Amino acid sequence: MTIGDGHDLKSQRFADDEVLEACYDNERVLRRGDRGPAVVKIQRALIFLNFPVPNVGANGIFGDKTGLAVRSYQEARGLKVDGVVGPETIGSLDEEFYTGPPEPSVMTAPEPHVSEVRTPLEPESPVRPARASPVEPVRAPEVPRVRAPKVTGIHAPPVPKPEVPILATQVTPHEHKPTHISRPEIPPSTLRSHQIDSQGRKLISEGTWQGDRYLEVEAGKSIHFEIIGLNVDRLKIRIKADTGETRESILPPGVIADVDFSRAGEEPFIWKFDIETDSEKSLVDWKLYSD
Repeated sequence: MTIGDGHDLKSQRFADDEVLEACYDNERVLRRGDRGPAVVKIQRALIFLNFPVPNVGANGIFGDKTGLAVRSYQEARGLKVDGVVGPETIGSLDEEFYTGPPEPSVMTAPEPHVSEVRTPLEPESPVRPARASPVEPVRAPEVPRVRAPKVTGIHAPPVPKPEVPILATQVTPHEHKPTHISRPEIPPSTLRSHQIDSQGRKLISEGTWQGDRYLEVEAGKSIHFEIIGLNVDRLKIRIKADTGETRESILPPGVIADVDFSRAGEEPFIWKFDIETDSEKSLVDWKLYSD
């Protein structure tokens, strides 16, 4: 099948889909508001690659959650972070699911003709074995029962009680130190339900970013950031919301900064943030709460 300029998708997951082939040929893009089987394929591919679409899943509707998952994938793969599925993004997904061309079929040789004449596997012996004459069973002579003599005054020596080894799981020596457990890497925009902060606000999103970043989330009328710098040196960070509010903080290494935003109106809101740091190598761990 040839679509557009003839550059077709190769993986079985996306090949022959007219909408995705058109995205690959730069004739269109999938963006917020689109829906259909092509959107379902993109959502399932992102979920399979551990870029979830929280509270939505593969519902075939390109909404805000799907846009966040696309941005997370683009950022993780070093692509242009625009939240739409164009030729670069669908090409990257197609490469990840392409498993190569099918193996060539193997020609089988025809079976040789087998004669219809039956041939015994073993020749029959011309001599038949002689029949054995019946033999009566031989009974063993009866042996009288012998009673063992009683022995008195003899006691068995005491058997020492064996020492039971102490398992390693029963006692822990004082000098034993617990094994260090490294913190797992959490992909950006990962939703964790049933987590609240000290003010009773729910955890909406969390992750780790490097350098500058664009963030878009659906939340209530107040937003609370918890930010911690992971670099050795102190870090300057600037967060600007689409409401026009801007917050700036200086983050010493390992110190948590709290940043709050609020707005009036009918919930829920689609919050958009432009986040800038003073270094492209800056590494920031963040959590986002909302009431």
